[in-house]
Amino acid sequence: MKHIAIFHPSSELYGADRIMVLAAKLLTDFIPVIYLPSEGVLKAYILQEIPNAIVVVNPKMPVIARAMFSPKGLITVLQNSAEFNKTLVLENNKYQFNLFYVNTLACSLLLPLLKKFNVKIITHVHEILERPKIAAYITAKLAFTYSHTVISVSKAVKDNLHRITKNKKAKSIVVHNGIDTIQTVSKTIESKKISFYLFGRIKPEKGQWYLIEALSKIPKDMLNKATFTLVGGTLKGKEYLLDDLKEQIAKHNLENFITLKGFTNNIVQEISNADVCLVPSLMKDPFPTTVLEAMSASKVVIASNTGGAKEAITDQEDGFIIPADDATYFSNSIVKLIKTPELIPILSQRAKITFDKKFTTQVFKEKWKKNILS
Repeated sequence: MKHIAIFHPSSELYGADRIMVLAAKLLTDFIPVIYLPSEGVLKAYILQEIPNAIVVVNPKMPVIARAMFSPKGLITVLQNSAEFNKTLVLENNKYQFNLFYVNTLACSLLLPLLKKFNVKIITHVHEILERPKIAAYITAKLAFTYSHTVISVSKAVKDNLHRITKNKKAKSIVVHNGIDTIQTVSKTIESKKISFYLFGRIKPEKGQWYLIEALSKIPKDMLNKATFTLVGGTLKGKEYLLDDLKEQIAKHNLENFITLKGFTNNIVQEISNADVCLVPSLMKDPFPTTVLEAMSASKVVIASNTGGAKEAITDQEDGFIIPADDATYFSNSIVKLIKTPELIPILSQRAKITFDKKFTTQVFKEKWKKNILS
C-alpha cells in the first residue's frame, strides 16, 4: 500500500483542520501518515474519520508563527528544522512515501526539506497572508519554488499568492472546499419574526461590531420584526471583547433585539433556528466554511466581499454580498429582507441549489482527486 505524508500546523478542529481530514480521507489509495506539532482534539477526530491513519505528534515540526520573528524564535525554528529533517529521513526509510501533502502556508518551511526526496509535493493554501510582508513573501516563494502543485481554496487566495510572487514554477489551481450537507432540524422557537444569526468567535474582524453599527441605522419599529443572535465566544484572555460588545449594544439601545449565546457544540440546532445567516467579516476570509454551511442548510447568507465568499454567493440571486466598510449598505440589505420576507424562501432554495452544484463533498472529491493525482 502506498503512503502519503501529511503535514498540518495545528491540533484544533476548525475549517482548515476538517478540510485536511476530508482531503486525506478521499485519497483511498494511500495510507495517510499525518504529522502534527502537538496533541489536541484533531488527533482523535482523524482516527475516528480515518481508522487506518497513522498520526505522529512531533513538537519539533517547524511551523511558522509570530514567535519566530525574533532572534530567539528564529534560532528555535532553525534548530527544529534541522532535527525534523533527520526525522523525515528516518520516516521516509520506514514508509517510502509516494506523495507529500503540506496543508497551509504555516507548514511551508518544510518544503525545502521535502524536495530532496524527489516525491510529488502538493501545497494546499487556506489563507490570505499579507502581513508581515516578509512572511507573506517567503511562504509564497517557498510554495511556488518547491511544490509540484499549489492548490488554493479560492480565487481570492490564488490571486493574493500571484500578486506576491511573480516567478511561479509550480502548477497553480483553485479547488473550492466542499462540506457535508447540514441536515436541519425543527426550530426550537417558532416566531413570526425573521431570525438573523451570526456565527463566529467574538472579535472585531468577524464583524459583530460592524453588525451593531448597521443595526443602529435601522428604525426600532423595523427591528421589532426581527431577532439577531450572535453565537460564539472569545479566546481565552480576550474576555474584555465580550464586555465591549455588550457596551456597544447598550450604547445603541439594541438589547431587546440582540441575543448573545456564546459558544455551542450544537451548531445544527442553531443554524436550523436561523432564517438568515450573517457573515460580515472585515478580514480577508479565504473561503468561509460558515457560508457553505448556511447554504447547505438552505439559508440566505449576507456576506462581505473581503475574500472568497463572493465566489460562493451571487449577489441578489442566491444571497447578498456587501462591502466591509459601508454600514448603511449592510443595514439596507437587512431591511430588504425584513420588508420583503417572501424573498427568503426563494433565495434559500437558490442557495441550496448552488451548494448542491458546486460545494458538496462529492464535488470536492472529484476535483481534489483529479488535481492531486494528475
